[in-house]
Amino acid sequence: MLKRGWVSLLAAGSLLFSGGMGRQDRPASAEQQVLFLTDANDGQRVAAAPGQRIEISLATVGPGSYETPEISSEAVRFWNVAWPKLETPGGPTQIYMFQAKSEGEAEIRIPHEGHGSFSVTVEVEAGERKAMDAWMLADQANNAKWKGAWTNLVNDVRQTFRPSMPKLTAVEVNLAVGNAGLEEEEVTLRVLNAAGEVLATVSRRVRVGESGHALFVLPEGGLTVIPGEFYSIRLSGEYLFGWKYVVGGYEDGEASFNGRPLLPDARTTFLFRTFGAK
Repeated sequence: MLKRGWVSLLAAGSLLFSGGMGRQDRPASAEQQVLFLTDANDGQRVAAAPGQRIEISLATVGPGSYETPEISSEAVRFWNVAWPKLETPGGPTQIYMFQAKSEGEAEIRIPHEGHGSFSVTVEVEAGERKAMDAWMLADQANNAKWKGAWTNLVNDVRQTFRPSMPKLTAVEVNLAVGNAGLEEEEVTLRVLNAAGEVLATVSRRVRVGESGHALFVLPEGGLTVIPGEFYSIRLSGEYLFGWKYVVGGYEDGEASFNGRPLLPDARTTFLFRTFGAK
């Protein structure tokens, strides 16, 4: 029988929840804009403020995994799903990323392919909207004008960059429709360090209408990075989309294709933007 009750986020984010436990060990930062929930919140009602991020971390023991969430109203929007860097051997942990959009109520239901589902009802309360500015500060960007060039996501395509902030919170990529026909496709974004180690993995279904500015939000308040060090963005997908690129462009990194320069006789860069928090 599901345990039901209310879970509230106090003003200024002073109390954060994960499995019913306080998250006061987190420093006062952009993470205070996040409501953290886990399997322990199944069946509960939770309160959120307009504009607030919601992260639901769900672990699977045994076979199967959680699937695409279902949301009963537009009071809450779904961004993407992410995976922690370290997985437990018993089964995958998936982190579902949402945002409270506007006053109202929305039930989030996340079915599991093996058994049952997780559900939580979010009450988006009237009040001051939480600004995204604290954790969505514009950082690196390739602002070059696109001239029509793109390459597929089936191969290993990457873009290096150097963040200027200690937290990487989101990445936006500019995709082109390469093979029209489908309305959407799942795209996976990975952030890697200079040694090629995967630090974060985020997946979402990108619709054709939003592919020009596809946003991927990183979990757990963002990824800790070293300002000035090189990191890379890797995209993978199937055949609907390609990643837009230009000759020249962003000066603190470059594009690669299967470990080699995208073009043999010119420096190229993919179109992207990163966001961070101080």
